[in-house]
This record gives sequence, C-alpha cells and structure tokens, in this order.
Amino acid sequence: MAPPWRSLESVSTPAPPPAAPAPLPLPLPPLPDRVEPEALRDLDDAALDEVTAALTAAERATVQAMSPYERQLRELRARGAELATERRRRERAQRHAQRIEVRRQAGTGEMPTLADALAASEALLPLDRPLREVRAFLATGGEVGFGFPNKPGFIGFTDGRRTAQAGTFGDARRLWADGWEPGAPGVPGVRVHLAGTRIEKVIAPDGIVVQGAEGGASEPPTA
Repeated sequence: MAPPWRSLESVSTPAPPPAAPAPLPLPLPPLPDRVEPEALRDLDDAALDEVTAALTAAERATVQAMSPYERQLRELRARGAELATERRRRERAQRHAQRIEVRRQAGTGEMPTLADALAASEALLPLDRPLREVRAFLATGGEVGFGFPNKPGFIGFTDGRRTAQAGTFGDARRLWADGWEPGAPGVPGVRVHLAGTRIEKVIAPDGIVVQGAEGGASEPPTA
C-alpha cells in the first residue's frame, strides 16, 4: 500500500535571464574627403552638390552617433542639479535654524547687543580680537559683518566732528568709553553687510548682537 503522503522534490526556481547589455554607442562616421578651397573653384554645380550632400550625410550620422552621449550628459547634469538642490535645502534650513537661535539668544540675553558688549564692565571678547573675526548677527536673525563688503572688519565712530575707525574689539570699547558714537557726523549707526553678500545696512548698536568667546550660535541645530 502506498503511503498517504508523497515526498516533495525540491524544485529550484530558474534564475532570471541576464539583462541585455546596453547597446554600444555608434562609432563616429568617417569624414568625407576634404576638397581644398582652390579645388572647389574648378568644380561644377553638380560636383559641388555632391560635396555638400556628403558633408550633410556625415553631419547627420555624427549627430546620431553622439545621441547616446548627449542623453548621458543630460542625465548627469540633471543628477548634479538634484544634488545642488539638496545642498541648498540644507543650507537654507541651517540658516533658518540659526536665525531662530539668534533671536532666542537675543531675547534671553545670552547674546548681548553690541551696545551692551561695548559698555560691559568686563570685556566679552579679547581686546585684541579683530572685528572681522567677531561673529555678529542682526537681532532679528541673519549673520552680518562689520564695515563695507570690500573693506570688512571696521566700525566707524564719531564725536560729532571727527571720525575714527575701530579695527579691534578693544578699539571699539575704548572709543565707546570716550563717549564716541558708532557712525559718522549726521549718520548714526553701525555699518554692516549681510554675510556673503554686498548688501549694506546701517543698524543701531542695540539692533546687533554679538557672539561671545565661549560660542553661541556657531553651531545651529540642523534640520
């Protein structure tokens, strides 16, 4: 009597056929023989038409042979553009997070205003720190540099008649202590430029916050 079950034989699933290789690009067609300009003068109209037809046919064949390369170049450029888009997204998210963090620290007093930093009894930064190395932000967010874009790292001060340029944090504190005000005669305020741009603004010293020596908004949270 045959057993009520039947042994199962292992059945192997056949492997899928290999993918067909991509077609090889067409080789460049040969150039037709060149006819020297002097020899062209000796050709009649029919012969000129033959030379023209040969050049046209070679050009058409060359364009056809180049099409796979052009498709690949378009794809590579599109992928590069996608990468650039992602980098911009990250940079913009970081700048946005930095602006939020600057506003928070400005509101809580963690980052003092420039006016408070200059008037503080204890220096917030080393006195010999060049102003071009001091990180400053608008109180509303956004990093700025002191001075003109083409001449960064200076704060102008005036006593109402004379002007002076402070190039270090110590210079700025000394002029402030002497009663001088940031700006120029008739133009009060601190001249700044938006970081990485040539856009200039003149801002009141209490509209700018500065980062202390211990840091602050130097590493904003990432998105």
